[in-house]
This record gives sequence, C-alpha cells and structure tokens, in this order.
Amino acid sequence: MKMNRSASEILADQASPLGEVMQALADWDQQSPNAQEITFGLSSNVTLGPLSIYLRRHAALCGVRLRVSESDYDNTLGDLDRFRRAGVAYVFCLPLFDNIQPAFEAQVASMEELELAEREAELRSRWRLVFESSRSFRQVWVATYHRMSPAPGADGDDPVGRAVRRFNQVLREEAASYPQVQLLDSAEVLACVGAPAAFDWRFYQRAKAPFRPALLDRWAHKLRVVSRGFGTYYYKVLVLDCDNTLWGGVIGEDLLTGVRLDPHEPPGSIYWRAQQEYRALERAGMLLCLCSKNNPADVDEMLRSHPAMVLRDDCLTLKKVNWDEKPDNLRAIAAELNVGLDSLIFIDDSPFECEAVRSQLPAVKTLQVPAQLAEYPALLQQVRELMLGGGVAAESASKTHEYRQRAAARELESAAGSREEYLRSLGLRAAVIRSDRARLPRISELTQKSNQFNLTTRRYTQSELAATMDDPCADVFSVDVEDRFGSAGLTGVVVVRYLPEIAEIEAFLMSCRVIGRGVEWAIWPAIIAECRRHGVATIRAAYLPSAKNAMVADYYQQLGLDPLPAEGEPCWFQASLDSWRPPEAPWIECQYHPAKAKFQHAG
Repeated sequence: MKMNRSASEILADQASPLGEVMQALADWDQQSPNAQEITFGLSSNVTLGPLSIYLRRHAALCGVRLRVSESDYDNTLGDLDRFRRAGVAYVFCLPLFDNIQPAFEAQVASMEELELAEREAELRSRWRLVFESSRSFRQVWVATYHRMSPAPGADGDDPVGRAVRRFNQVLREEAASYPQVQLLDSAEVLACVGAPAAFDWRFYQRAKAPFRPALLDRWAHKLRVVSRGFGTYYYKVLVLDCDNTLWGGVIGEDLLTGVRLDPHEPPGSIYWRAQQEYRALERAGMLLCLCSKNNPADVDEMLRSHPAMVLRDDCLTLKKVNWDEKPDNLRAIAAELNVGLDSLIFIDDSPFECEAVRSQLPAVKTLQVPAQLAEYPALLQQVRELMLGGGVAAESASKTHEYRQRAAARELESAAGSREEYLRSLGLRAAVIRSDRARLPRISELTQKSNQFNLTTRRYTQSELAATMDDPCADVFSVDVEDRFGSAGLTGVVVVRYLPEIAEIEAFLMSCRVIGRGVEWAIWPAIIAECRRHGVATIRAAYLPSAKNAMVADYYQQLGLDPLPAEGEPCWFQASLDSWRPPEAPWIECQYHPAKAKFQHAG
C-alpha cells in the first residue's frame, strides 16, 4: 500500500510524475502563505514547455514562491518589455542555436562566409538591444548556444561547432558591458543530462518544443544554484570533522601509519580527493575549520607529518579539536569568526553527530559523509554548488590569511594597556572611494552576504549598483581598510541618494572583519564633504531591523543623528550638516578618493 506523501516530499523526489509535482506545488502554495515571493521571467526562441513548473519546484524546495512570466515565441525584446511592466525581477533567456533560422545547423555547413558574417552581425545587434533593454532587471541569466546534432569528430571542429563557438563569442563580448547579465554554460548543463535525454526531435518539429523534461529540470537546478537558492543562503565557512571525513580510520587508534589516505588506492584515494576539493574551496575564498572529537596532538601530527595530507595547518582558519559537544564548538566557531550560524556548512561521517547538530542548530547546513564512500564525490559536488555556485568576486579569494591576521590582532589587544592604545598600535588606514565601477562585483557580493553590521540589509545586484553609480543624484562609496598586519580589502559600502536639500543614506554596511576598530566613525567626514558638494543641508538615514542586525539598532544615534517621530519601520534619523559632528577616530588615517584608487604598498 502506497503511503501518502507530503507536498515537500513529492517536490524533493526527482522521480515524481509531473502531474503530482503540479498538485504538490498547489498544495505547497496553500500551506506557505508567508513564503518569500520572487518574480521570474522566461524568454526563448523556442517553446519551453514545463520549465516554469520545474523552476517553481526548485524554488519551493528553498522556501520561495516563484511567480513565472512565460515567454512569447521568439520575441525577447517584447518579453522584456512585458516583464518590466509586470514588475519581474529576474530573467532567464534560453536561446536555441538551431532555431536562429529554420534548421540553422543544417544550413551552416553550406553557408558562405559572407552570409554567416551577416548572421553574426545581425545577432550581435539583436543581443546588444536585448542587453540594453534588460538594465532594469536585478539579474539576467543567458544560456550560451549549443548544438543539437552530434559532432562528426571527437574535436567538434566541423562547421556547426565552429559557428556555435563563434556566436558564443558574440554573446560573451556583448554581455561583458552589462553587469546585470551572466552567461550560463549550456555545454555543462547538457553534459549532466546527455543528448538522448535532452532533446525531443518529434516535439521540436511539431511544436518548436525541443527540450525534454530532464534537461528543463536540470536548467531549473542550475538557476537554483547560481541564484544561491533564489537568495535564501550565502555560505562562507566549511567546518569539517576529521576521522572518516578527511581520512579513513581513527587517528587516535590507527595512528599516523594506519589511517587511509593513499592517493592511488581506495578508500584512501577518495578521502585524498575530498581534501583536494576542500583545498580548492579555501583558495576560492571559503574558510575551512575543523570540529573533531579527538586528541589535539594527534590531529596536529596528522596535519604536520602525514605525507599525503593536502590540508595543512595554514589552510585552516580555526580548529576546535577537543571532546566538547559539536553544537557547542560550532557556536564557538561562528562567534569567533563573527558570522551567523547560517553561514556554516558542517560535514561529518557520524549520523549521531549530524543529527545532534541538525536538531540543536537548524541554521547550520549539515551534510553527512555517505556510508557508501563511492557517493562521496557527489556530496563534494553539492558542497561546491552551495558555496561557489553563485560566483565569487576575485577579491574574495583565500580569506584564511585575513582571519589569521585578526587572531594576531586579538593577541595584540590582550597585551595593550587600553583600547585606544591598542587601536593606535594597529596603524589603521581607511580609504573611501567613490563610485568605482571596477569594484562592482565585490561591492555587490558584500551587500549580499553582510548581515550584522547592515543598517537596512538591502541586497544589490551589479546592475543596480552600476545604475546608482551612473546616477548624478547618487553615489556608491566603498571603503578599504588595512593595518600593520596587512590589508582587509574592501570591507564597507555606503549608498547615498541626493534629494533636494537632503542626502539620504540608502544603505550602510561593513564586514565583520573590521567592526569595532572605529572605521564606522572615521569615514563620515569624506562622505559629508561629498554631500556638501551636492548642496544638501540635511542628512537622513534609516535603520530597518532584521533578525541579525540588532547590533546596529542604536548606531545612528551614536553617530549623532536625531531620531524622527514615526510609526512602524524603518526607523529614521536626521541631522543638519552644519551642526552634525560624527564621533572621531583619531587613530585612523582616512583618505578620500573621488575616483578609483588603491593603497600603494612599499616593496
């Protein structure tokens, strides 16, 4: 007898029939009236069939209700205009190479170069218009072109393959000028499915519907990954168990020579590969920590002396190797790194430990090493997608050294005679840089992941920031910080709108890495100077409470702004520029750069 399944169980089961998925979505919508809602637009030169259903399923699994606007047939400019009027925020364009013209793949082999160049120029103009028209959307994802017919040779160097590469180069060149546009690799998505499961030639001929459900579901999965679960998570820290997670066996019992970590022989080769994957994540900007019930000396010896270890001590930001309960150690890791528990992914082989963390710390993403070790690479792929699927700004790479710098600064603080003496000893320098478009990726990333010192918790895409920078009545200030231990990089953002007579602080946020050093006070004279240049007499700012930003509830009052009487949220604060005097931080050297600037380091 088949048991009744919940809507969530049906949605999570990839084998669920489409009819059951549709009913489960209807049930989930009724059961989740307060779910976050996102508007999504689809555009294509073919019929996309049930893609909207698969997108809604993946969004529901993230706790998000997706409202999807469907595509008109081969009318992307018209789609964008309609989406704009409907208030759509996110757009996905899935163009088919073969339908650029009827049976285009069949035509390409016999086309003269002049005719192909004309098609290329026409395509370039069309995409330029599309990208220009898409500026108002928060994010636009565009799939690259792909072929449907198999390549005759192993290298794919036939007329169709060359034309696909040529037209994709057009896409890359045109998209490069538009920060709101991100290209998605169709070849990667196709490789996950395979051509036989991807294309339906019969429906393509009958209804211009070439894509089978398996490929559409994979595209929905890809969009879930690149949007970081439709904006529901942002993981920064990977916390790892040791025994039977980083190596096979128990170091305290099997000793250095008995654990399994041989790169050439399973099961050691599986653990060795896992360490390679974790090391790559650290180099991409993720923080690696250990949380293991073990003798610290045994783990230290393993890190230091085992010849096959990939992860050494310099890869790790924190180690909690002791006999304390793992939920307690995870709380301590989050506190010491000054991040939320929802920034952590925890990996352990023990079902008992995983369940303890899931029950006590549901905000932590907890993953268990599979009992069947052959499935471990699939878990690693899931971790890569969770941590890197949404992209990482180049400036975010390898943060381990920066957090070690913070630990050294804490040691210096404990030896200082007073707080101000300690801060002066750091040799702090800050640079306030106005509206530098080269910094768009990092500024956007910081707005997406900063929660605690964030006065309004507003998230910005690169396109929104670019539009703000281009607006003569707005500025985006970014803040760089460095001290005697090195550079912390871009760690603060202030967005200002200049209204008649008033400068309004639309957003102010800082990285947890520099909170409490006085940077939050030292930057304001530079911003005040720019406000005066715009002729405003008053500065006004809002605090919008969230579940995580209580630490800044009274920030604007400490800054010297007066609260305005108002009901509800946000809370508004205001001051006259003539009388406002922000708190001083004389231990910080603060420079203002109206244009792009970087610190000049000696040597």
